[in-house]
Amino acid sequence: MKRWHVLPLQEIHDLFASHPENGLSAEAVDGSRKSHGANELPREKEKPAYLLLLEQINNPIIIILLVAAVLTAILADPGDSIVIFVVVVVNTLIGYYQENKAEAAMRALKDLTSPTARVLRHGTQATLPSTELVCGDIVFVESGTKIPADIRLIDSQELMIDESMLTGESVLSLKKADADVDAHAALGDRRNMLYSGTVVQRGRGKGIVVAVGVHSELGQITRNIVEAEETISPLQKRLARFGKNLSITIGIAIGVLFLAGWLQGNSLLQMFLTSVGLAVSAIPEGLPVSVTVALSIGVYSMARKNAIIRKLAAVETLGSTTVICTDKTGTLTENAMTVTRIVAGGETYTVSGTGYDADGAILLADRAITEVAHDSPLGQTLLIGALCTESRLVSKGGQVELIGDPTEGALIASAMKAGFAVDELAGKYPIVNIRPFESELQYMAITIRRDGKKILLVKGSVERILAMCDRQQTAAGLQALDANAAHAAADALSSQTLRVIAFCWREIDESATVYDDASYRNCVFSGLQGMYDPPRESAKQAIADCKSAGIKVIMITGDHRDTAHAIAGELQLDDEQIDVLTGAELDEIDDKHLRGLCDITEVYARVSPMHKLRIVRELQNRGHIVTMTGDGVNDAPALKAANIGVAMGAGTDVAKEASSMVVMDNSFASIAAAVRYGRVIFDNLRHIILFVLSTSFGGVLTIAASILAGMPLPLLPAQLLWINLVTDGISTFPLAYEKEHGNVMSRPPRPVNAGLVPKEMLFTILFAGIIMMLGTLGVYKWTLFTYGFNLLAPELQGFPLEKARTMAFVTLALFQIFNVHNSRSVHSSLFHIGPFSNRPLLLIMFVSLSLQVAAVHLPGLNTLLRVTPLDLPEWAVCVGTALSIIVLIELKKLLTRHWSE
Repeated sequence: MKRWHVLPLQEIHDLFASHPENGLSAEAVDGSRKSHGANELPREKEKPAYLLLLEQINNPIIIILLVAAVLTAILADPGDSIVIFVVVVVNTLIGYYQENKAEAAMRALKDLTSPTARVLRHGTQATLPSTELVCGDIVFVESGTKIPADIRLIDSQELMIDESMLTGESVLSLKKADADVDAHAALGDRRNMLYSGTVVQRGRGKGIVVAVGVHSELGQITRNIVEAEETISPLQKRLARFGKNLSITIGIAIGVLFLAGWLQGNSLLQMFLTSVGLAVSAIPEGLPVSVTVALSIGVYSMARKNAIIRKLAAVETLGSTTVICTDKTGTLTENAMTVTRIVAGGETYTVSGTGYDADGAILLADRAITEVAHDSPLGQTLLIGALCTESRLVSKGGQVELIGDPTEGALIASAMKAGFAVDELAGKYPIVNIRPFESELQYMAITIRRDGKKILLVKGSVERILAMCDRQQTAAGLQALDANAAHAAADALSSQTLRVIAFCWREIDESATVYDDASYRNCVFSGLQGMYDPPRESAKQAIADCKSAGIKVIMITGDHRDTAHAIAGELQLDDEQIDVLTGAELDEIDDKHLRGLCDITEVYARVSPMHKLRIVRELQNRGHIVTMTGDGVNDAPALKAANIGVAMGAGTDVAKEASSMVVMDNSFASIAAAVRYGRVIFDNLRHIILFVLSTSFGGVLTIAASILAGMPLPLLPAQLLWINLVTDGISTFPLAYEKEHGNVMSRPPRPVNAGLVPKEMLFTILFAGIIMMLGTLGVYKWTLFTYGFNLLAPELQGFPLEKARTMAFVTLALFQIFNVHNSRSVHSSLFHIGPFSNRPLLLIMFVSLSLQVAAVHLPGLNTLLRVTPLDLPEWAVCVGTALSIIVLIELKKLLTRHWSE
């Protein structure tokens, strides 16, 4: 491996045919990828198809079925053996298809949140997936960036890197492009290098990619070590335990039935096969897979609505959320800033026009200002806003587009409306160095050359800027700062829902820099700019939905108290009174006091990321389930501490990795929609559990009651296996497509410790099972007596018994096929939600019914299943009896709703 840290930069550029100002050409990109590889680290190997198939077979139930098939072929009828083998093959294929689909969906979701990099190629900056980087690319990094490859620095500004994942050192490393590094320096001492996987904690940088993928330092470490991420949610674990305990219970019950049936004279082999059939039908071995499929379908649907789930645990937690802490700018508002007011030199100016072009004007008492001197209070305020920036406006196809931050775009636009030639300013006032904006500092600064002097320009929050100043600029010259008047002007702008930015400047010594604390003393206050960021219309409705769902919405912002209060009023965060706490006030109170204020505070203003962490913890100490939004590197602790951390799509890589969910459009409405989807997904999981358990209970109860009543077995083992195949096997996953019933946001959050099977659902399971048992045995017994069956000599009554078993077989199968409609909702009527609204379920129901008809009437198949064809009146009896489950469950739902009112 080359010693990139000591090679001259020009030699590195020549090696990769790259240019520091233009980057790589399209041809060079392709050549570099072929020569130096792709920027991909080793991944956990995907399971091959044959292994997924073997996992389906490596199941206790499947193994028991295979043993039963062999014993049946040797000791009894080979026809039964064929049926068992068919069931094994079909169940295995269904399980393979469902699991493969679920894994594919989760892989696709991971790709949607993969890190990106800002790259310079053929003279144009672009944001690309990190995996598309090649050696020789010119890359820009900033606070919150996860370094995408090994990079040699070309330029740096106070660049602090967390390299603990590589070096084990928790102390941040200061990087400098011009650092003199020894050829034998250890990795942690190479101050002119950035390494893949490390994180920018502060500052900015620009560099050239020198190693990618497996050839990077991180790639060398992970070449033979691939860690698999935890993809199993707590819900899935609970279901696995629940299924295991239920299977043991059912296994014991079936063992008792086996013994009772044998003692009543049934053959040992027949009771063994019946027990196997019951086990397959009753034990919900496919429940975990069904839930996984339902989760994958649900989260994939959420992704199409801009909410990407990174951790499956978030799906179940969404339904329990009681508080959403959200940023203001860009989440509750449009993030479409427009400067509308400027205060400078004791005058208040109005700014007309919207957007980022020069259309509009600066007005004083309705009179347009045509010329603005750069050294006037107004000119100085506009000049600082235009120069102290890392954003720019570019013209594309006749439209002006912003590259960078909307706040900075609005400041540039206001300078353009004053007639400033923004593109020429940097040439007239050369920038010496920059101190990028950091949320904990609440300001940004640059130094420029002006008339041979070094001038510091600063923009930031009103409080921080005024704290730096002792003078103010007026039309009459420099005067002592009137801080009270400046704060009053800022408050007046804030009360109009305007975001207020303050500006100051001072002349500094040649030896001073933007990073010297002394540079920020005795500055000159030049003025204020107030910009309007309209609330999102969608946010208002989303907040209303959250309130009706019992979810408190809290706004957390770095804006001024009055601005935050005014916006909160527009959004109607509270129907009565909106209480605001500021960061300064948070610093004055202890955690106990804050805990007492959490439930009555709707807005936190002028807060830092560490304040966010305190707010999350104290809300949780009050028993709340907290969803927290964030986008910066310093938001990561709060995102991790929250029950659900939500990163913005435009946020930093660090914020996304710390989050459980990423909202791609940065909108609060998408967060509220995710809560809604989370509730629907959990409801659908319960629907699946309800269907699986009620059908299982119905089958077990039918066989158990027949044995206890001393009747011949109403269904043969092969028939039980067939019913399991055409009902449980294919009818569960369409329930995952069930749409929202009514308004799930009209009910309170689900308690975190709520059981998987609430009391009402348990009663429905028992009630449905009893209906199936009584209906199936009723038809069975009626058929026996209709055909004159003699219970005292069942061995001499072949045809009546076969006919009765056929009727019982069809009735129980239809019960379970129709019962899937009952399972679409625990509470709502089938006719309220629409019998035909779930199209996948209708399709599967048609397939199940077709298979059941084929089982009875298709020659060869009916012989294997030992059934006899039915005429129309007999089908009518079976269908009519089975439909009773819909009528009776509907009646039960009606009475339950009546009693609960």
